Amino acid sequence: MNRKHPCCAEGSVRKGRPVQMEAGERRDLILDAVETFMVECGLARTSMDAVAKRAGMSKRTVYEVFDSRETLFSECLVRRSQLMLEPLTPAQKALSLAERLDGLFTFNLSRTSARQSVEMLRSVISSAREYPSLGRQIHLVCMGRLYDMVENELVVEIRRGALALKVPDARIHAVLLTDMALESPLRLLLDPDATLEDTQDKAARRKLAISIFLKGVGARPHE
Repeated sequence: MNRKHPCCAEGSVRKGRPVQMEAGERRDLILDAVETFMVECGLARTSMDAVAKRAGMSKRTVYEVFDSRETLFSECLVRRSQLMLEPLTPAQKALSLAERLDGLFTFNLSRTSARQSVEMLRSVISSAREYPSLGRQIHLVCMGRLYDMVENELVVEIRRGALALKVPDARIHAVLLTDMALESPLRLLLDPDATLEDTQDKAARRKLAISIFLKGVGARPHE
């Protein structure tokens, strides 16, 4: 029995989709195809031709949306980071600093999405020499974005006199706190059973890290 390998793009072509679609829908369809292909086959085998076939459109159409593989992969990572790191809602903004920080450090991903995120990260790292800028961008769009959000919350509290810190020092404290609150990414990459899903252990670590940090910087109680 002749079965096609899952990385064979011809065996995974989407059929029956309308020719006309909105630009945003076309973009999302392409990025969905990239994510699926990267997880199944790795970054090195994710060609524009394979993505086009997986998405059920021509390679020319893909190039009209993304002018290169690197741009395509980059946009894919940006979208994934936005999914993982949602900004605080207006309701969350009214909570205490500890609760706001806990919200920022909580990745609300389903099991499937969490596993896919880890596999995408492994795929990019395995191709870091071929695509060095992608590895750097992961740090910028994922961790860098999280550092920014944490820093913003610290600055808010500093300016209202609730933290014994100076605004210029907020960044280094945001990085330190984030690294305390989140587990090492090495375990996610090396342990096949590791997951980005939230667990009781991860929640306990977050709360402990936040508590130690706030005590260390002389945080005033939330009013």
